[in-house]
Amino acid sequence: MPSKVLPNTPAAQPQHFLPAAFIGTAALFILLEGLGIQGLWMASLKALPIAILGAIALRQLRGPTRALTLAALAFSALGDVLLEMDFPNQFIAGLGAFLLAQLIYAGNFLRSADFRNRRSLLRAVPVLVAAFLLARLILPASADLAPAVLLYLLAIVVMALGAAAHRGDSALLFGGAVTFMVSDTLIALNRFIAPIPLADTAIMLTYYSAQFFILYGIRRTQA
Repeated sequence: MPSKVLPNTPAAQPQHFLPAAFIGTAALFILLEGLGIQGLWMASLKALPIAILGAIALRQLRGPTRALTLAALAFSALGDVLLEMDFPNQFIAGLGAFLLAQLIYAGNFLRSADFRNRRSLLRAVPVLVAAFLLARLILPASADLAPAVLLYLLAIVVMALGAAAHRGDSALLFGGAVTFMVSDTLIALNRFIAPIPLADTAIMLTYYSAQFFILYGIRRTQA
């Protein structure tokens, strides 16, 4: 008869260590960024929490869902690095990486979506209304970047709608998708409309939370 793995044995420790490492590294980056610390190494630190989520996904997910989640996290980490660096068209490059991440997430969620129920409709309507209002506010102010911003907005809305209609226990997954929309809304408002106090802290806090909720939401739907 197989022996039971106790909570404090070495075999069980990674299950607790990786989430703690994610929280610790995310908090460290947010703190250092808030203090104005700069340097190329900060780009690596920014992506490290997402890499840790990738390690969790590798352990706890399975099948095509695991492959797609890892791909979305990889492009998210790439976007983190690009947005932290300083080079021409840096914002477009970072936006492109996150666009691919959103499209992969969307494809992943739509594989298990069912729009033919009341729950999906109740979740989808606020997402569509918020996206419409955001588009009316942001697109005129984004000038030459309007096509790229619109494309990204459409991608994240499809991602959120896929999470909204996901079968099973998808409340945490949908919460993560909405939190991702909040994070990107803060970026857009801060960049195109007016500076937001403590914008970087709010953006990164909602961004890391969104990725964490999405991963564990996916895991819950697979349970």
